[in-house]
Amino acid sequence: MTNEEQIELRLECLRIAIEFGTQRDIMNPSHLAESYYQWVTQGSGESRPDDSRKDGGPTPAKKARSVRKGSTPQFV
Repeated sequence: MTNEEQIELRLECLRIAIEFGTQRDIMNPSHLAESYYQWVTQGSGESRPDDSRKDGGPTPAKKARSVRKGSTPQFV
């Protein structure tokens, strides 16, 4: 992550802290913004597997949901 990207990310965390924080947070948003920044950047190093999966395997496809016969509304 470049220095410019880090600054942009920190500013976004500050914006979110001010926008969604409590009145106390708004008066001093730096602590909450730093907490957000630490949360966002944790695990974003080189060792993180693709797709954020711990085992590095492919993400399984979700099964399509089927509708049981008779459960759909019938218009008369």
